[in-house]
Amino acid sequence: MKSKPLLLLLCLIMSFAKAQNNQTNTITSQETIKGTIVDQTDGIPLPYAYLKIDKTALGTVTDGNGKFQITIPKKYDTYTITISYLGFEDLILNIAEFRALNGTTIKMTSESVSLDEVLVEETKEKLPSAKSVLRKVIKNIPSNYSNVPSLITGYYRETITENGEYIKYTDAACEYYEAPYRKKKYNWRDYQSPYDFSMSSGTFNFEASSLHRIHFHHQTLKEEQVNVINSRSSASLSKREFHGNIEGGPLSLFSRNRVKYQQSFLGKKATRDFNYTISEELDDSGNWVYVLAFHTKTTKEDLDAVASPNSRNRKQWRKANNRKLLKGKIYINPDNYAVLRYECSVPNQLKEYFCGYKYNQVKHFDYKLDVRFKKNGEHYVVDNMRHEDEFIYKDSITQTTTYYSAISEFKTSKINTTNIKKFPKEDNFANTMSNHLYEYPLDYDSKFWQNYTLKNPIATIDPTIRKDMEFKKTLEQQFRDKHIRNDSMPQPKAPIIASSFKIHGETYTDNYAWLKDTKAPKNNQPVMAYLRQENKYTDNYNIPLKKAQRSIYKQLVKTVEKNTSSLPIQKNGYSYYSSYTEDDEHPIYYRKGITKDTLTEVLLDVNQLAKEKDYYTASPGAVSPNNQFIMVYENTTGTDAYTLKIKDLTNRTFLTDSIHSVGGTVWLDNNTFLYVNVEKGTYRASKVMRHIIGTDAHTDATIYEEKEPSFSVSIHKSKSKDYIFLTASSSTTSEHWYLKTNNPTGDFKIIKPREKDHIYDVAHHKDLFYILTNKNAINYKVATVPVNSIDTETWTDIIPHQKGVLIQDFQVFDNYFVINEKENAQSRLKIIDQTTQESHILKLKEDFYNIGIGYNPEFATDSLQFSYSSFETPSTTYNYNMATQKKRLVKQHSKPITHPFYKYVVERKWVTAKDGKLIPLTLISHKWRAKQKNNHKVYLTSYGSYGAGQGIPGGATVHHLVNSGYVYAIAHIRGGNDKGNEWYEDGKLFNKKNTFTDFIACAEYLISENYAKEGSIVAEGGSAGGLLMGAVINERPELFNTVILDVPFVDVINTMLDENLPLTVGEFDEWGNPKNKKDYQYIKSYSPYDNVKAQDYPNLLFFTGLNDTRVGYWEPAKMVAKLRATKTDANVLLLKTDFSNGHGGGSGRFAGFRDSAYKLALIFELDRLRKVEELKTLKP
Repeated sequence: MKSKPLLLLLCLIMSFAKAQNNQTNTITSQETIKGTIVDQTDGIPLPYAYLKIDKTALGTVTDGNGKFQITIPKKYDTYTITISYLGFEDLILNIAEFRALNGTTIKMTSESVSLDEVLVEETKEKLPSAKSVLRKVIKNIPSNYSNVPSLITGYYRETITENGEYIKYTDAACEYYEAPYRKKKYNWRDYQSPYDFSMSSGTFNFEASSLHRIHFHHQTLKEEQVNVINSRSSASLSKREFHGNIEGGPLSLFSRNRVKYQQSFLGKKATRDFNYTISEELDDSGNWVYVLAFHTKTTKEDLDAVASPNSRNRKQWRKANNRKLLKGKIYINPDNYAVLRYECSVPNQLKEYFCGYKYNQVKHFDYKLDVRFKKNGEHYVVDNMRHEDEFIYKDSITQTTTYYSAISEFKTSKINTTNIKKFPKEDNFANTMSNHLYEYPLDYDSKFWQNYTLKNPIATIDPTIRKDMEFKKTLEQQFRDKHIRNDSMPQPKAPIIASSFKIHGETYTDNYAWLKDTKAPKNNQPVMAYLRQENKYTDNYNIPLKKAQRSIYKQLVKTVEKNTSSLPIQKNGYSYYSSYTEDDEHPIYYRKGITKDTLTEVLLDVNQLAKEKDYYTASPGAVSPNNQFIMVYENTTGTDAYTLKIKDLTNRTFLTDSIHSVGGTVWLDNNTFLYVNVEKGTYRASKVMRHIIGTDAHTDATIYEEKEPSFSVSIHKSKSKDYIFLTASSSTTSEHWYLKTNNPTGDFKIIKPREKDHIYDVAHHKDLFYILTNKNAINYKVATVPVNSIDTETWTDIIPHQKGVLIQDFQVFDNYFVINEKENAQSRLKIIDQTTQESHILKLKEDFYNIGIGYNPEFATDSLQFSYSSFETPSTTYNYNMATQKKRLVKQHSKPITHPFYKYVVERKWVTAKDGKLIPLTLISHKWRAKQKNNHKVYLTSYGSYGAGQGIPGGATVHHLVNSGYVYAIAHIRGGNDKGNEWYEDGKLFNKKNTFTDFIACAEYLISENYAKEGSIVAEGGSAGGLLMGAVINERPELFNTVILDVPFVDVINTMLDENLPLTVGEFDEWGNPKNKKDYQYIKSYSPYDNVKAQDYPNLLFFTGLNDTRVGYWEPAKMVAKLRATKTDANVLLLKTDFSNGHGGGSGRFAGFRDSAYKLALIFELDRLRKVEELKTLKP
């Protein structure tokens, strides 16, 4: 192709008006031209042909069918347009000629010789066969390449172009610890997880803005590392609001070393997937080298043959993404069969299939590698690596197409193989999906780069890059300013678009209702524009905090026990357990036969399944009675929709049975199971279905359907395994059905029909059903009824109700009865001897802790397994002998890192509420800090809804706060059950405001007792706890310095009026139904969104997820928009939206640490600023 080097960087767009919107308003006349570009020889469309108007940044690229669309202003009529395609002669037309071709087919002529597209034939007699050369190449890898670790020092650079112009620039001086080459191919266990946040030197990317996907894999060996000595990065100059970054940094590029990994066209079985021919060529030094030209065997016809009209062409997508759609050349030394260089790209006719082109919004269409080796002593090492990823971004809203090119390059400067050591893990810039060199928080060191460039001229920035990127600031200014907050950045301003409706005789007006999109928010341009604007504003504020985030993150992940396994559970001849290995983000699940000499089986490696996914969780369910099948629950969105898959353990493959939106499951026999079906949209568990393995899920029989929208269903098997229980319940009422497991085709029988405000639960042992019931017992009691006379009313109370003591759970044994009860915000276990009726409380040394009944599958035992934790004691499992009252430690996780000289105090205070009731308030602090109450650093948190109690926290985040001098305070307010269900009832419906006034009373207590001062408290609450935060900042904003509202439920009126949302109907008994006037008026009097006032507010930090199905992203977005338009202060107000996650945040064991580090850095900075202002007031 003529002018190929230039064309690789051409900019290609479809809408000139949008691209120039901020630059000129002089364009008044333009025309949109459409057409198709084809091969003149056979009429086949040419996908991804480039169209470029000369001397401009205007152009486009054809789609997979050769079609294009471009809008050209009249002012360019004197210009020319060049149409280019690999292997074809450039076609140059003036714009007038091009306009005349509107709506026609444009034909291009193939070049007479196209070295890039035609496979080279053998050019010399007696050359060895291509296959034999390939075999010798692979065989000689251990001798030709280093078999010991190497430390490679070099220069790394990343660039991104948009429509042919450079928009992002990043480079680094770095060191690469390279693992040895070896004869045996590395397997999947040798590679690190793409979610290894613990090994990351630390960037924090909330938005899913990475560029690379399946074929740009993260296949980095666990042994390999990169230390970034120094780096610099430019501003982002995208005209399309493009936020993508190259992920993984240098290690991501090194993962393309096909020689080391013996993959794809350099694998032992490569001839199954590629055709090879051999020739000889002279290299740059005048030496003859073998050249293996390869081309994928996969054809366009092959891919079309597996295309399916259903399932978004998954078969085609899988076939196109196995790294086989490549062509290229391998240059080989004929003396020792060492690979000197290889290059590859995607054949033209397969580009439309590459990377799932058919349905992705970001559509990759080429993957170019050029890797060169040089000799260092007796071995060859990487000298140069270059990877180019070409793709288009298709905006489904504006119908514009933008062309991008992302290039990463490395040049070796020094190699050392003696006396080398690995870097500390926390200094490794890991190849993970969230690790972006562009975001690496290093201040620009101009002296370093001046000296480095003198010694390494390759680091000189190309004039073309400067020309494109220095129209406002020099790159050096951008490098400096990249890590400086822009304090002049204006706050986001959401448009006011009034929406109103009539209700109860009044007009309700909502200026920001337009932010709510329940169907496809990612395709809603105004919504996404506002959320991105808020994210940009938040990111700007966080610029100077990135170092602190990284430092905090390192400290948090140090507390993780890297190699850990769960306690084994024995079932049906097998022992089941899970484990984390080293820095794996996700667990691996195993089983092993109980008999001797049985092998351990891997049931599920979640790390493998999670590869290349922005969000992923998976967990195993029950195993079939014959031990052949295991259920797997999978979630790829962060929503409440789980997919059930079945894995055959005999051949380790997943069956075609795949059921979407599934709740609980119970096996009936070896091939049949029951499952709960979850409604789309509302996520209500509404049906129990029966599925037979191997049949279509659409034919599954409905066993039970719950018609009442406030009720949900669940199923489980009794501890005795004799019964299956089916439960239908709302927040205030329940009923239970039972079925004998030895009669799986029988009908379920009801235990007791539902009765308003009656909640009960059922267990089975021998001839009795044990029933936990709130009938005339607000804090529950336990009764029994014979299984053979269940239809009678003869329930016999065996554990009476106690005022102020809540029965949370119970467990039946042959000789003992165990009660998990709570009194005054403290849980405890009571053991009752069924023979003597004597009881005792399980005694523990600490006063405040969390405790629960563990896994106890046997009835005929005196041993009770229970779980225990506290602030100072990590999660621990004990076995307790109920007869001797002795406990034995079974399992304990490693302790979080604490200060070696600190001693801690956990104490309980009692705060008088507004109406005189006493509120428990738990305080955690250093012992010395508890005595120095004038420190004024307090972190106050609570929840206060749904009857959920507040336990004693003990994780790394809480320890970090306390070690940083904070008093960590937990308010056990009404709406929770910490003082029994009376406490819960006194904080719901028309008592809801007690929740808020209790929290305010606790804050006032901390101030009055000099733990804090007015305006110094940090408060935090999530979900319904976010409602609490929203209410108290409206009522008493002066109490707080910073308030964190995590996925907050703040728009109560509008959410409770929309019965199509998840949870709404089922929560009328919690909040009320605003369709009733009295409920409406009460809810409106406290709903945070409806009570924003023109007043000063504290610093406010809002966090949400676009995929949140429990609390819609629009609730915090609307609240922030209204606050910006209403509040009178200049305090910090930030909204951060994660575009990949849902209500529970990110997946994996390290994701929470990333979020915590992000928030803690903000808290510490805002507290620092508060103290600075306080010091100013003290000066005379």
